[in-house]
Amino acid sequence: MGNNIFQRAKEAVSNLVGKHEEHEHQHQNNPQHEQLSAQSNDFNNEDISVAENIISSAMADSSDAERQQLAELQEELDQTKNNSQQDL
Repeated sequence: MGNNIFQRAKEAVSNLVGKHEEHEHQHQNNPQHEQLSAQSNDFNNEDISVAENIISSAMADSSDAERQQLAELQEELDQTKNNSQQDL
């Protein structure tokens, strides 16, 4: 049996990145929807907090290899967060 929290961290970051990319795609295709953009950004901020908490929790019970992957997930999350803030 694998590390469930580690798996949840991977899924949370993957889902967040996917949502951000979908939001980017929608914004490029319909830039007039600034209200939708603001609502999506709020939702992404909540998702970011959840993902950060899961990553933090997963660090405690992970192997060295998993911690390395979690660090990479954190970097990906930080990049997505920075890109999301630039969209404002």
